[in-house]
Amino acid sequence: MTAFRLNSIMTVSIRYLWPRPGTETLWFKRKVPNDLVASVGKTWIQFSLGTRDPKVAARLISSHVTEQDRQWADLRNPTRAGLQRQAHQLLGRYGIDPGDPQATPEALDAFYDFLDDHLPRSVREDEDIIHGHQVDPHLSPVNAIALQMLQARAKVTLADCLDQYTAARPNTEKDARLVFGYLRQFLGSDRELGKVRRSDVNRFVAWLLAGHHAGGKSVSTTTVGRYLTTLRAAFGLGIRENELGIDNVFAKVEIPGAGKDAKERLPFTVAQLMALHVAVDAWAASKGWDQLRCIVTVLAETGCRLAEVVGLAAADVHLHAATPYIDLKEHSWRTLKNDTSSIRKVPLTPRAIMALKEAHKIAHSSAFAFPRYTTAERCSADSVSAVLNKWIRGQDGLQGSGLSCHSLRHSMKDQLRAAGCPDSGQDQILGHATPGVGASYGKGYPLEMLADWLTKATEAVR
Repeated sequence: MTAFRLNSIMTVSIRYLWPRPGTETLWFKRKVPNDLVASVGKTWIQFSLGTRDPKVAARLISSHVTEQDRQWADLRNPTRAGLQRQAHQLLGRYGIDPGDPQATPEALDAFYDFLDDHLPRSVREDEDIIHGHQVDPHLSPVNAIALQMLQARAKVTLADCLDQYTAARPNTEKDARLVFGYLRQFLGSDRELGKVRRSDVNRFVAWLLAGHHAGGKSVSTTTVGRYLTTLRAAFGLGIRENELGIDNVFAKVEIPGAGKDAKERLPFTVAQLMALHVAVDAWAASKGWDQLRCIVTVLAETGCRLAEVVGLAAADVHLHAATPYIDLKEHSWRTLKNDTSSIRKVPLTPRAIMALKEAHKIAHSSAFAFPRYTTAERCSADSVSAVLNKWIRGQDGLQGSGLSCHSLRHSMKDQLRAAGCPDSGQDQILGHATPGVGASYGKGYPLEMLADWLTKATEAVR
């Protein structure tokens, strides 16, 4: 721990800070716990922080320590994905490429000597133990997986695939666990990826559509398609990262009657939008503004997707710009539907500005616009959707309508059409991809022009 004087009267001690002799920048230095030295491959973690400012260094150290603690916890209690990462790192330290181990025969020999040193003497001297799978039980989990990689015996199960996928894409964990639960329930076991057949996938689709899964309700073809998208992505990651060399059985799966059971998602009428705003105003007058009423107001006035609004950082909201707007971008706690058209700036109407000002008061200087539902770890848009949809459908003039938060997005499309906004302008506001080569040229409409169209689109509801 190093002491630094921040000003004439204050001195602070910063743990893991190292003013390394002979260097201009401050360094990070932390001892590796004794039980992890073998796995990490060193006794100390040390590197330059790239700054001479102790305040900046303190923030960087906090971030590095958090990440190191996560990695060390994974080393002590690893998932299958964690064990595989450690095995890759172990082979890398010996200079071995798991995809082509024979390219470095001397390194391979040295690694096998290493494994021999970690086997009980009785196993090394037992001439009946000649196959790799007979050796595995006598090795540590990391060493066993490394040996399996070298001998092309790596086994990746559905549970392993799920762990690896959710570790890589934590925002998908809820949906991924649901659909993997259905798949494992159907297969009746935690099967290896290489033993899931195309015929299994087709029968799984039929099983979902027939309502045989937990709950007993049939699943729409649209929902089945969404489940298959998750499984296709997860299997693809598992096959690629584990170098399994097998086909992805969830690629290009046919869903019988796809789309024919889809229900049309009706937009709000002008009268229903007026009823929604009346209900929000009545709530604010009697109970005060809350984050849910702020969120639904912004949805109605911008046509944004629910997660786009719920996952806003405070810094994404620009109320004092010449044309007030929200800046929609990717965040670690909330991804966007796609990486191009969804990244955009959406201007704000006077009513949306009012709602976001109220949200700012409620947030109490939080880094997030809606901190009750968004943290640095996740954006709980699903929870907001469930509560808001129930509330919307219980208001006067909206009962029995079946309308939802997402219906507001469809409503804005109609409102923009009625206001004379061109298709390309609608796409820029709503975050849709505009077809045609010409759509990729230029920067689009200026923000003030989009604001004029949005203002005209919402005037009919006032």
